[in-house]
Amino acid sequence: MRRNATKQWLAAQLLLAATAFTTTVTAQTTETDVRVINEIDTVWHFGFQGINLYSRPIHRIDIAYPSKDLKGNPVELSGYVAIPADLYSGEQPVDGIVLNNHFTQLSYDGAPTRGNAEGEDLAIANPLLPNYIVVCSDFYGFGITEGQGQYFCYGTANGQASIDCLLAARKLLDQRGISQGRFLVNVGYSSGGYDAIATQKLRDMYYSDQIFFDKTLVGGFPFDMVDAFNTYIERKDDPSTALFGVLMILDSYNKHADLGLDLPSMMNEPLASNFEEWFQSGKYTTAEANDSLKGLTLAEVLKDTLYRSDSPVYKKLKKAMQKVALENDWEPDTLQNYYVTSVIKDNIVPASSCRAFANFLAYHYYEDLGDSSPLFDKSIIPEKTHLQTNFVINSTDHVTVGGLVYYLNLAATLAALPVLYYDGELNTHYSDLVKDFSVMQIIKKLEAAGIDVKGIVQERLASSGDGGSGGGLGGIFDLLASLDEKLKPLNLTSVELLQIADDSGLSLEEIAEIYTYLTEEEAPARATNTDFSEPMTAKRAMQKSPLPGTPDYYLFFLENWLKENHVNIYEKD
Repeated sequence: MRRNATKQWLAAQLLLAATAFTTTVTAQTTETDVRVINEIDTVWHFGFQGINLYSRPIHRIDIAYPSKDLKGNPVELSGYVAIPADLYSGEQPVDGIVLNNHFTQLSYDGAPTRGNAEGEDLAIANPLLPNYIVVCSDFYGFGITEGQGQYFCYGTANGQASIDCLLAARKLLDQRGISQGRFLVNVGYSSGGYDAIATQKLRDMYYSDQIFFDKTLVGGFPFDMVDAFNTYIERKDDPSTALFGVLMILDSYNKHADLGLDLPSMMNEPLASNFEEWFQSGKYTTAEANDSLKGLTLAEVLKDTLYRSDSPVYKKLKKAMQKVALENDWEPDTLQNYYVTSVIKDNIVPASSCRAFANFLAYHYYEDLGDSSPLFDKSIIPEKTHLQTNFVINSTDHVTVGGLVYYLNLAATLAALPVLYYDGELNTHYSDLVKDFSVMQIIKKLEAAGIDVKGIVQERLASSGDGGSGGGLGGIFDLLASLDEKLKPLNLTSVELLQIADDSGLSLEEIAEIYTYLTEEEAPARATNTDFSEPMTAKRAMQKSPLPGTPDYYLFFLENWLKENHVNIYEKD
């Protein structure tokens, strides 16, 4: 009854949510019984910054389970299985399991089994009441391994911990006769997004016969650690850059890659004297550690031996990052579904590093195979692709904006899955709604409804002196030349705008086709059977295009323009 009553509202919320805004794989878990170490009834709240809008009773079972670290050493880790009370009592059916990978924590009190449920509470304790069990590992360094040094953004260590926690939770649920439901969703934001991708990598390579993720939702995470660290270095004189992430990366790689660095000696005061207290004692939260350095820049906090490109220390650190990079030896399973998001000017985790993951799936991998089309096509539209991307929110705020939007999207997705797939397959009514959902289709449907989109665009261009209604080849470059000025009030550049378009699944050819359609009084016929197997040249573009102004011709010049502006959307950075 509840689901039927919320179907239409949920569909609207989904559209709003969608548009608003790592080396070594260890052996599989040893066969040891799962230990229950604590069992309590608690309450999760749906709200933000102390304002609780909704609550949901939760039965939480804290467990100890067997796993292994990246060096192959057996270890017992802790985590929880959180079951909404109405599912635990049998009043509501179980729709599935959410495998949550918790975000960045410094304080030992931030461990999931210490009662920290920030994010998963938004996903589960909201008015939609998604009927999911949440499984979450403390990860190494927290819970029963407290104080032993966490694997922060370090290879697949936390991915192994997460998978082993899931397998242990399944065993516990079976022992208690509790349904696991149909769906399995792998999630994580910030460093938790990195760990969720590490989990996905291990699943693809070693656990595909046991685990199938219906969706992996990740946001604001540093897939490419070298890129992320280099971006921090580029911002070394910017006092608004959050420093705790850089320092946690240094601490983690120094310990687990056995770099043997005396980090405090490479730091300036006040950090040098307080580094171990602030970052290794487990007494401080990330916010408290960051506030201790507020107003200081990376260049003021660290000596340049840690980040100068010709420094032996930097080279050693970079090599360690490359050795455990998540992309190493990973063959992605194209049957898996992803949702990848980031605010585009993130001041904590560079959006470029999160984007590197989408590009790894969409471009890098298929080139290795010599195929002519991507294994994953990017799109901002859910259910149109196995790789949904959303990089449209023009904000720097990693937490308040990026995190909140991510978890609201997660809540909507969890509630939607049982509705969209109520009959075991994708709801045909919904799939019919989205099958033709593209920018050109939107334009055509608006025009069919009596809105003269082409006339409006041409009038605006003519009045602003951007090439007039004729548009043509000159028009698009007049537009590009003046676009930066027009975008200033939005705090965007033309390069960023084109990047957003690419992130949303629009190719340069589609952008050119849309522009041509909107600016030509009678758009020339589109060139067909475009062959991208050989490099585009001006001569070949002219040969392939019956008239200047067709997409192929634009494509050549747009590619050159992007190269001049240091934007490369076809190849991995």
